[in-house]
Amino acid sequence: MLKEMILEKDRQWGGILSAAGTALLSALLSYSTADSWAASVNCAAAAAAPPVCSAAVLVGSIAAYLITGTVLKQGMIICSLILIAAGKWIISNTDSGKNSAFIAMLSMAFSSAVFGLIMEHSAVNFIIYLIVSAVMSAAAYFIYESFGILKSGKPLEYDGNVAASLTIVYLIIITSLSGLSFFVLNIGRIVSSFAVLTAARRFRYTGGSVCGILSMTAVFICSSELGIHTVFLGIAGFAAGFVSDYCRITSSAVFLAVNFCGQLIFGMDDASFCMQADAVIGCLIFMILPERILMNGNLLADKISEPGGEKLVNARMEFAAGALVDVRKNVEDIIKALESKSVSYSNVEKVSENVCGKCRNKLICWENNFERTNADFIKLDKQSSPDTEHFPIGLSECIHKDEIAAGFARCRKEEAVSKMMAVRLNESRSILFSQMEITESIISSMSDRMHFSYSKNMTKLLCSCLDKYNCKFSTAIAYYNKFSKLILEIYISNKLDINAEELAEQVSFEINIPLEVSDVFNSGNETRIRMNQTPKYEIEYCSSQYSAKSSEPSGDSCGFFYDGLGNAFIYISDGMGTGKQAAVDSAIVSNLFKRLIKSGIDCESALKMINSIMLAKSDEESFATLDICRIDLETGDLTMFKTGAASTIIRYDDAVMMFNAPSYPIGIIPEMQIYTKKCCFGEGNTIIMLSDGVDESLYLYIKEQLLNNPDLEQITENICSGARKKASDVNRDDITVSGVRLMLRENIKHMNYA
Repeated sequence: MLKEMILEKDRQWGGILSAAGTALLSALLSYSTADSWAASVNCAAAAAAPPVCSAAVLVGSIAAYLITGTVLKQGMIICSLILIAAGKWIISNTDSGKNSAFIAMLSMAFSSAVFGLIMEHSAVNFIIYLIVSAVMSAAAYFIYESFGILKSGKPLEYDGNVAASLTIVYLIIITSLSGLSFFVLNIGRIVSSFAVLTAARRFRYTGGSVCGILSMTAVFICSSELGIHTVFLGIAGFAAGFVSDYCRITSSAVFLAVNFCGQLIFGMDDASFCMQADAVIGCLIFMILPERILMNGNLLADKISEPGGEKLVNARMEFAAGALVDVRKNVEDIIKALESKSVSYSNVEKVSENVCGKCRNKLICWENNFERTNADFIKLDKQSSPDTEHFPIGLSECIHKDEIAAGFARCRKEEAVSKMMAVRLNESRSILFSQMEITESIISSMSDRMHFSYSKNMTKLLCSCLDKYNCKFSTAIAYYNKFSKLILEIYISNKLDINAEELAEQVSFEINIPLEVSDVFNSGNETRIRMNQTPKYEIEYCSSQYSAKSSEPSGDSCGFFYDGLGNAFIYISDGMGTGKQAAVDSAIVSNLFKRLIKSGIDCESALKMINSIMLAKSDEESFATLDICRIDLETGDLTMFKTGAASTIIRYDDAVMMFNAPSYPIGIIPEMQIYTKKCCFGEGNTIIMLSDGVDESLYLYIKEQLLNNPDLEQITENICSGARKKASDVNRDDITVSGVRLMLRENIKHMNYA
């Protein structure tokens, strides 16, 4: 309760400060002009802002007009602001860019008619006011859209919609600021110079030239006299972009030199010196501000990886997966074709060829009496152990009885060996094809998961930060995931002793983005440290266990971990039986699963690979169940994976649901079937995962606990205690209960990483 009161108080103070800042900003903008006309940007800002801030714009503007004594002169703007503020309060649904533009257009058009036609009796002024109204209504739309993009908290992706909004808002800001001058200094041109250098620093010559041209356009809109000396901003930004890899002093020097040469072309006068003074001040601001502010990845995501590159990698991986499928099918077809064409010789043919082929009586036995001799040989072949005492009557006069009996005995042994080799061959083929299928799924899944965009600037900043703190690394890369959240990956030698948490704090300070260590993973001789921006959700995790025998360890393994890519995995593994061997099997399965997921393999492929490992682990029968819940911490999406596991129970806001499906545990059959289920899940929802030691008759008790008990730790302990009391003394099994609750991060007291 106290925490909620503090949060509510913070929100109130935030609203007051926001309104005060809006009023002050609108007062400053009230001094802005565009070619001797008073700028009407305040009207667009008021229409795009929330009702409280819209009223603050009105108050700030009127205060500024009272101070300057221009209240009567700015009657049209004041009237428009009053109507806009009233409209924002009266109309309930103004939360869209189109509604903001509509309110601005309607209010300003009405004010234009009142002041242009009635008060001033001028049709020309009325038309001018209407044109300004149309421009400001469009400005209100783009300002609203820009506010929405900034409020999302995601780095700005420079796509079509964002580009249009940012361009219009940038033009509005520079145009408005260009109307503000103090002595010989112009605020708009100072900000323009700083913005051009920053764009050149982040996006090289492309950013510098584009920002320079936009700045020149904005200053020209405000005043052609001021704008004529800014025509070289685009060229200066272009030149500064070419040296952006060097220090900021070099970029500033090149920018000033090119701009000065441009002023010389027009001829140096007082206005030229003023422009150069504005550029110098802009360069000083650019050099004084810390690099981490200029390169802040939260402002604009410099996603330089072209979509075509990502598509090419995906296409190649999918093609490789398809090629493996074709190879596997071709091998299967070849094996079938060879088996169908193989000629098999009967034992009768083998023995008769080896023994009778060299006998002088061959013509008598096999040509003159073929049917009788062949029938007698068939009888010998059917005997389990042929000997000379049990020879058929027709072969009683045969002089090679011992050799014939030995031949059939040898055929018996060859058949046994052949059958054993065939079984082994089939097992080898099955394992080979299974591994090929797993490889296919791994390649295919990795191509599906490649939804990221590489950031050159953030990678450069990360490397310089690591060098600054003497962190020796082999590879460091920064990229944005599909939710525009920044992820950093650093690869270092296992021999280096580095505190990942301290390193994250240092990197966070340098790049001006709060980061947390989401994963530290060792593989071979390298350690991967993965840091990422804070996701929207976090999990609250509790578990409770009882061993079947107090003198032996539990045969169940449970826990949770993060994969470093925005997903939380919660698992329970139940080994066969109880005691040490069951504990070993469940630990092997859960540890392998954890390592494979952190290596970047998808869940189903990891389970298939673990199944193959458990089958080939030893001659002894050993298996374990595995129950997995994967939660996307950005969206809250839940996916369950079950291999022979018990039911999972989910408590929603007003309902409790149970999910179960028959499936085989890991390590029993080669062709395993994985039960997969995607479920709705959201803030405050709770998952209860169980091992086989919890009897199904307790499900009503579990439901009662979920509906009436808010304490997750107490719920797991109560269920575990109830299951222990319910279990019989004869067939007692290990009991494990895990509880997971999805929470917004601001509501979580602390955070744990496995």
